[in-house]
Amino acid sequence: MKNDLNLTDFLKDVFSSFDKKVENSGLVSICVEIPCIDLLQVYELFINKYSFSSFWEESNGISYIAFEKCKYVTLDGPKRFEVAKEFNSENFKNLINLTNESHNSALSKIIYLFSFSENLNNKNLSSDVPSLEVILPKILIIKSNKNCWLRINGHVEGKSSLRTLIEEIWTIRNQVINSGSELIKSSGLKTSFDLPIIDDFLHSLETSNTSLKKVVNRGIQLVEKGILEKIVLANRIKIKFRNKLDLVEILKRLKKNHPNTCRYVWKRNSKDILFGASPEKLFSFTKPNLTLEALAGTISTNSNYKKLLKSTKDLKEHNYVTQYLIKCLEVSKIKNFEKSDIKVNSFGDISHLQTLIFSKVENICPFELLKNLHPSPAVCGYPKNAALDWINTLESFPRGNYASPMGWVDSSGNASFLLAIRGARYIEENIEFTAGSGIVSGSVLEKEIDEIKLKFESIVKQIFFAKNPR
Repeated sequence: MKNDLNLTDFLKDVFSSFDKKVENSGLVSICVEIPCIDLLQVYELFINKYSFSSFWEESNGISYIAFEKCKYVTLDGPKRFEVAKEFNSENFKNLINLTNESHNSALSKIIYLFSFSENLNNKNLSSDVPSLEVILPKILIIKSNKNCWLRINGHVEGKSSLRTLIEEIWTIRNQVINSGSELIKSSGLKTSFDLPIIDDFLHSLETSNTSLKKVVNRGIQLVEKGILEKIVLANRIKIKFRNKLDLVEILKRLKKNHPNTCRYVWKRNSKDILFGASPEKLFSFTKPNLTLEALAGTISTNSNYKKLLKSTKDLKEHNYVTQYLIKCLEVSKIKNFEKSDIKVNSFGDISHLQTLIFSKVENICPFELLKNLHPSPAVCGYPKNAALDWINTLESFPRGNYASPMGWVDSSGNASFLLAIRGARYIEENIEFTAGSGIVSGSVLEKEIDEIKLKFESIVKQIFFAKNPR
């Protein structure tokens, strides 16, 4: 913990490192350890200051807040995993660290958001989000257990611009350390629903039910005829939301009410924000430990979880995902792995069947693994390509970032990616909700509709709370 560090000594150390490592100009990274902080409190302090921001918070693992873009690429079209890999290699090769990291968690990170698919086979439904957004953040705040670091990245031309960068990180450091006194303490989470907006949502949900039933019924027919073994079909509800989006309030509520999830935000600007609380980690890699997660099979947390463990339909749905992940490991030439027992894990209102798959590997390319894994049967279906074609045919909207990979890769090759589910997108005074269910043999239309409704309600009631509780 570096609360007693002074600017004079810090300047001296960074300048000395610059003289040894940099000829005159280059892409540099500076990191300083800071006292343990509340990420949400810091996010609230800075969220309106910067146009772009990203937030990632989980209970066990690395959490971060990122502000502004130092280097970035936005891609529309194919070869997104190859482009991501190239950006990653090039920028970490060029990035010069001017401070020594005492902890692996503090390493430089590049953050990524992919779309669900490249939409190459669906000319009628063009997506309004890029295939890939990749960013080396200008400012990165990292938290791991009780340790926190602040990092700044930038291109410098000589010591004058380096000093400007150092002074900027120092100013932010002081603001972060003093964040507790700069924010008015919240009196607690709001407890009253915004009933008119809830009514709008329920009306939109009811209106969409007729077309949703046709889509789900078609999915059931495809499975019954043996054309597909599994397909995940989704519904989208879009409603007007003219109030100011209180993103930090929503994140606080999700943290409290949706435990065991990873809360995520990708804020392109104040009018386009993706956010949620994902229960599903696609994979995490902290050398040499690789963990994959199969999450499929759903029940309300209020129900008896033993029903899920005895449900032939849910176990079948789950096993497609587990077997697919194992095949992906084999494609990556990873033959030694261990599989956990299947269990029920709760994520707020919803519980899922969960199996973890562990392996030890010296090194793995996260982008090649992503290319193999996504989209998995948990969010697409099986066989993958056929299910994807039918999703593009049956769903009346492009999925965009729904059920897409979001995550980070650090300079040592460690990585973590989730699936952007159980969330929403705020776009131009509208909020879009998307939720789906997995259809296998034995699926019943009414139960699949109820599952989609359950998933919608779990996120909706975390968002629509009145400003003035009645």
